[in-house]
Amino acid sequence: MGASWAVSPLSVVFADQDPLVSAQNLLSAGKIDEAVAGLSRIVAADPRNERAFILLGRAYARSERPVEALAAFRTALRINPGDTYTRMLADILAQKPLPENQWGQAGLGRKGGRRTESRLEKRAMAEREAFIAGNGAHRVGTGPFRLVLDAGHGGPDVGGVGDTGLREKDVTLELALETARQVQAQGTGVIVSLTRLSDVPLSVAARGACADLYGADLFVSLHAPRVEDPGISGVHFFTSGTDDIGASRVAKAARETEVFENRASGAIQGFPLAGRTGIEQGLVRTAVSAPQRENSRRYARILHETMGRGPFSAEGGVGSADLSVLASVTAPSVCIALGFVSNKKDEAVLGDEARRAELAEVLAVALCGAARS
Repeated sequence: MGASWAVSPLSVVFADQDPLVSAQNLLSAGKIDEAVAGLSRIVAADPRNERAFILLGRAYARSERPVEALAAFRTALRINPGDTYTRMLADILAQKPLPENQWGQAGLGRKGGRRTESRLEKRAMAEREAFIAGNGAHRVGTGPFRLVLDAGHGGPDVGGVGDTGLREKDVTLELALETARQVQAQGTGVIVSLTRLSDVPLSVAARGACADLYGADLFVSLHAPRVEDPGISGVHFFTSGTDDIGASRVAKAARETEVFENRASGAIQGFPLAGRTGIEQGLVRTAVSAPQRENSRRYARILHETMGRGPFSAEGGVGSADLSVLASVTAPSVCIALGFVSNKKDEAVLGDEARRAELAEVLAVALCGAARS
């Protein structure tokens, strides 16, 4: 479903004018090895072909070859140093844990100028190693379902902070890593990529670029916001839009989540699509918008039906929210509020290791079910 829109009559129109479109279509159809072979021939014949190197970088990224992908993007940057989008893709692939004094002064988690890792950060590091060790272990059939998990916030953007000091950025990273490992353990052949593997800052544009870079069939952004109403609780699934207007509890949760998350990330217009230029970008965006929204809603409903309340006492729901992180993605996308740190009961669940593990497990089962659908 995630790739069904990419090979369209629009692409056929451009194919007569641009030989790279056939490689783009192979990439979009999941024929990665064929795309790599074709693009390798193109760059060998034309080593100044910036667009071919960008597409080759994407193809390598999707075939789990990050070193070659990074090299291709850096070659494109040598050809055109002003290409900020390609630089962003290269930065995503090259991301590392934050240096000890990256952000200057001490601040949260530091004592006497030395940074101290929280228990959540230490557990996230362990989950990161487990995820990396298991990555690539389950590759079955052709055209596997590609899931991109986005751990909200990161770096100096801590996200919401609960009354006990629990930070949203730590919760989302640990849950994203644990969920990814659980999805791998299911043995369904789902390929999982993460927007961040450690405590790094990532712009909304970069998060959306990850969906494009890894060819996402589904992009899921994980959050645990701090909203104004401390009574808002439970697991909520939001898709892009402003359809929920009213006084329902889900609509209220959507509006408050929207206000909180957009305050940190800021609004963003559509950014360039890697490997496409000019009018083609606009035509593709127009072609995918309607099916993308419908598929996003379908996935949100499936996830909600499978997860239920999870470990929370309060009932969640499915709604729509005008979230900038969703507006930056052309693949089907869902923002999941995995509880709210502003709610005391939710914060207690998110702060408990056993309950977090339970939450990650039910989310992984739901995501695998969505992939099978």
